[in-house]
Amino acid sequence: MRRLFVLIVVLFVSLLSPFSRAEDKQLVEKVEIIGNETVPDSTILFYISEKPGEVYSPKKVAKDIKTLFKLGYFENISVDVKEGKKGVILRYFVKEKPIITDIVFKGNKNISASKLKEELGLVDENGEEKELREPLSYKFLDDLARKIEAVYEKKGFPGTRVFYTIDRTSPTKAVATFVIEEGHKANVCTIEIRGNKAIDSGDIKDVLETKEKSLLHLRFTAPLSAANLEEDVEKIKELYHSRGYLDVEVGEPEVVKEKDDCYKVIYTIKSEGEPYRFGKIVFKGNTLFSSKELLKLFKKVRPGKTFNQELVEKLSNRIVKKYGELGFIFAVAVPEVKIHPESHTADVIFHIHEGERAYVRFINITGNVATRDRTIRRELDLYETGVFNTVRLERSVRRLFNTGYFENVDVKPKIVEGNKVDVNVNVEERLTGMFSVGAGYSSVSKLVAMVSLSKGNLFGTGDSGSLSLQAGARVFYFDLNYNHRWWLDKPQTLSLGLYNRYTEYFTYTSKRTGFSSMVSRRIWEDWKIGLGYLIERDKITDISDDAPDIIKDEEGVTKVGMATAFVSRDLRDNRFLPHKGDYFRITTQLASDFLGGDEDFYKVIGEYAYYFNLNELPTSFELPFVASFHAKVGYASAFGGTTRLPIDYRFYVGGDTTVRGFQWGEAGPQDEEGDPEGANRELIFNFEVGYDVTKILRLIAFVDVGGGWWDKYDLGDMRKSAGIGLRVLTPMGPIRLDLGWKLDKRAGESSSEWHFGMGSYF
Repeated sequence: MRRLFVLIVVLFVSLLSPFSRAEDKQLVEKVEIIGNETVPDSTILFYISEKPGEVYSPKKVAKDIKTLFKLGYFENISVDVKEGKKGVILRYFVKEKPIITDIVFKGNKNISASKLKEELGLVDENGEEKELREPLSYKFLDDLARKIEAVYEKKGFPGTRVFYTIDRTSPTKAVATFVIEEGHKANVCTIEIRGNKAIDSGDIKDVLETKEKSLLHLRFTAPLSAANLEEDVEKIKELYHSRGYLDVEVGEPEVVKEKDDCYKVIYTIKSEGEPYRFGKIVFKGNTLFSSKELLKLFKKVRPGKTFNQELVEKLSNRIVKKYGELGFIFAVAVPEVKIHPESHTADVIFHIHEGERAYVRFINITGNVATRDRTIRRELDLYETGVFNTVRLERSVRRLFNTGYFENVDVKPKIVEGNKVDVNVNVEERLTGMFSVGAGYSSVSKLVAMVSLSKGNLFGTGDSGSLSLQAGARVFYFDLNYNHRWWLDKPQTLSLGLYNRYTEYFTYTSKRTGFSSMVSRRIWEDWKIGLGYLIERDKITDISDDAPDIIKDEEGVTKVGMATAFVSRDLRDNRFLPHKGDYFRITTQLASDFLGGDEDFYKVIGEYAYYFNLNELPTSFELPFVASFHAKVGYASAFGGTTRLPIDYRFYVGGDTTVRGFQWGEAGPQDEEGDPEGANRELIFNFEVGYDVTKILRLIAFVDVGGGWWDKYDLGDMRKSAGIGLRVLTPMGPIRLDLGWKLDKRAGESSSEWHFGMGSYF
């Protein structure tokens, strides 16, 4: 019908227009668009080939009408040709199709409208409905109807039928209503595997898309879906292939009705065949790495081992990653498998295309308001005109996160020309200043007033400083700290601290005044070293008669001059709320008279923490948790003129940063009165599982094991606890709140303890 209309228009124009004769050669003076409301003139004119100043051609007009119809925006198009002053005037009269502005569902009882819109792609990633402005198209509506039926079939409602109606809300707008006749619910109550000998039925069920009803797994519905059954056959084959059974034959699933909406699905393994083993492993096209080097990337792929297609893919990915570490990000490794049925072996040939090394053209930084570009660029391990590689990219993201100044860091490479890459860095800054006034109470300090002022990323330079004051009847604390990053324009930080702390304890009074300094420097990639010095004056007075001997021994004025050195490596993706990576640090401290003090002792502390995102496990379901493990070992000893480790430098096991659920020092040695006396040996293990509620809030469950001793490590005397807690990321780091319960409660001890603190836990 549309073609007939176009031919009539062309014929009409050709016969009636006095300007249609070839010998007239009339020019187009003007092109006008009439009748459009939503489609702009510029869009329509773009698709019209007849332009002012060109020779008028009826054939072009006919072609333009066809082109405009193909756009899908118009129900009717006609052309009027009239004489102008300098040529002909073409007037295109268009009638637009109505725009579908909304989709409505009726009859959907088992699947909500919001869920249907999500399945149809009508909802964005934030869960908001997309603005719909789709020209009326029956093909579009038919596709949606088929998708709705597929959604119901996938959810276990076979036989669902979908119809639609179109209701115009105005001459240019319409709403499409989908009427759904839901099919009968079909659930899988039993799955039976037959003919399997090499692989356990449970392992096969684990990979199936189709699942059984199970109270144990909180699976109250198990939809029967034809699409899932087809996919299951392929998944069973993939499982057998991964175990080396390349000749496996799987029959079509059999569905048997048991009762009402309950069905049994039977999967039959017709033939398992014999397991294949790896034959030759060959690499072709590799020049940067030898075949021996590439084979070492994955030890499970070796001649004679059971063939596994998944392992082949893993080795291929590791090869690509290996090239990416050197900047060859365009490298590909395509595995070719050649099967030898007579010997049940499979040769694997990796065809490698190394490509060119990638270089950084420009680094573009956006999103920073308070932070200077230079402050961000110096944390990047990528440089303009330098080599681009995946390892440097990951390290750059990690370093920016670990400054603590950004809520989000998005670093995206973009290939611009040849082997050139632009690196687009977009940051979202967090608040880094905090002023607080408050009050606190404890059994030791009684009522205390607190004032603190802290600022990170001072003037956008990355420096930070803090000033805090606590005052009460029994305490007076003054702390001043400053951290100067990239001191002397090197990847190093100068930290300075000054403090004065006065505390009246139950049995004595302590006054400590000191100055500390530390220079830490990144020496290679993620490794850091530090060297510091502390000088402190500690005065113990007003000792009561019933004070422990360890307190009485400390009476008087003592000076401590101490040097500190450390080496660390931090591969955590975010040191405040990590999701993956590990952390390692060894710290040594030496105090002696030649360093300006009165005490001679040394301490060695080793720490290791590992974080793992459980979603990276090869499971078919989501595990949105972060697991972590932390171990800490400490060793200290006095020497020279000091016979006993000073009280303030002992290990006190128990509390919010060691073994939670215990009071400070309660999990270590205690005197006759039950007061902590500290130790010169400590060993602590912490296990956590965390769930991120938001980007700044994490809920955790933990188990802690640890102890402190004198001159030995007694693994049989380690204390144990478990509990729950939360982490809230604030401008100056996470706030910790934990509740721990003792798992080996002893007489006279409380059953649980609350813990509150600020800063990273481990």
